[in-house]
Amino acid sequence: MTISELKIKHDELKKLNSKSKEKVFGSTSHKFEFNKKLSLKSVEAFEKKHKIVLPTDYKNFLTQIGNGGSGPYYGLNRLSDWGAELENKTNDFLSCDFPHTELWNLSNSFDDIEDDYYKTDAYIWWETEYYSDKQITGSMHICHYGCGVLYILIVSGKEAGNIWIDDRANYEGIYPVISKNTGKKMDFLEWYGEWLDENIELINSKNKGVINTPSSFLSKFLRRCMQRLYQ
Repeated sequence: MTISELKIKHDELKKLNSKSKEKVFGSTSHKFEFNKKLSLKSVEAFEKKHKIVLPTDYKNFLTQIGNGGSGPYYGLNRLSDWGAELENKTNDFLSCDFPHTELWNLSNSFDDIEDDYYKTDAYIWWETEYYSDKQITGSMHICHYGCGVLYILIVSGKEAGNIWIDDRANYEGIYPVISKNTGKKMDFLEWYGEWLDENIELINSKNKGVINTPSSFLSKFLRRCMQRLYQ
């Protein structure tokens, strides 16, 4: 998908959403509006500061479409908010290689049935290691799904250019986003494009009276949120 094709599909979804009773998930937050575009000069200054080269498709989005705003789920972050969730944001964070190439999660050896399990050495070690920023070096937080689920864009290392999910808030670890169409990892434009296609299809099918089930990831996400709500 090209930037121009993305814009056309985005406008189509925006129009469909405006006429639909059931709105696209998260759209009440971003309202299908983009933030002001960035100049190429400002993007290059960001790259120089952090000693990286942003993926071309993402850079083109920033300079030709907008600096975040309308996008998957609760919308895209501004470039300046790339590390909003980090404890210690340093200038070399993005230039360090992303440490994973496949699903990563960390098993534990503590017994969470005990009332004071969180005070044990085993839990303290696990928590420190599991939530350490070192698990996501070389990545940018570009989108929030909700319930602590973050979409990250990898900018350094073997996975540079791909979209991953940081789902440590739900103890699901860190893993790549896989395309429903190709079964392969996705770059920024592929990820954004599949979000557009899925929601265009969903709204059109509802207008025709066809009931579509939510994606497996969305269903799993909603179940987790409900479980946390009633814990």
